[in-house]
Amino acid sequence: MMFVEVFVPRGTLTHDQRRRVSERLMTGLMPEEGAPAESVEAARAFTQVVVHEPETWIVGGRSVAPTDPPRYVVRVSVPGAWRKEMSALIIPEVTRALAEIDPDPSRLYDESHAWVHVVGIAEGSCGVFGQAMGSTDIVKVITKSYREGAQGDRTEDLPPGTALDPVCGMTVPLADAAKIVKQDGTTYAFCGSACHAVFAQDQRAAVH
Repeated sequence: MMFVEVFVPRGTLTHDQRRRVSERLMTGLMPEEGAPAESVEAARAFTQVVVHEPETWIVGGRSVAPTDPPRYVVRVSVPGAWRKEMSALIIPEVTRALAEIDPDPSRLYDESHAWVHVVGIAEGSCGVFGQAMGSTDIVKVITKSYREGAQGDRTEDLPPGTALDPVCGMTVPLADAAKIVKQDGTTYAFCGSACHAVFAQDQRAAVH
């Protein structure tokens, strides 16, 4: 679950640019590569992008003028358990998405005109379906279709140096895995701590 808010001074972006950056953030933060379609679709359904255009924007004690180079502040809210491990992905990806619509893309890497805030939501303080949900609860909902399907075949013919995340179905490079588990002769690699937590819960439930 991610809530992405893009703040730009009023009039900075056209309607088409607002749409393009919103779509680019959705696909960039929830990429299709290495993950089954059902997991990607479910994750995107739990992700929302909103563009705000405040009328007043003050920087350095003065109002930003329409003729000034565009400024951006992007706030990405994620469950607190994911904040640290996802920041390294989110901040560069958001900056790339903004650079694609900026008149001078390199400017965003040379000047402090694009700030990205990754905000962690305390465990259990967000929810859906009328109930509070923690990070593992959210992962269970997102990955339910994949976990209940027949994913065993995908452990075969994976690229060298990778392994399957059995929870979300991603093909994970072993060097980047948050956790690696060997079970019944199969090596699993987890894309993040939340997927590993769901896997551990599922294993405990299967024993009892």
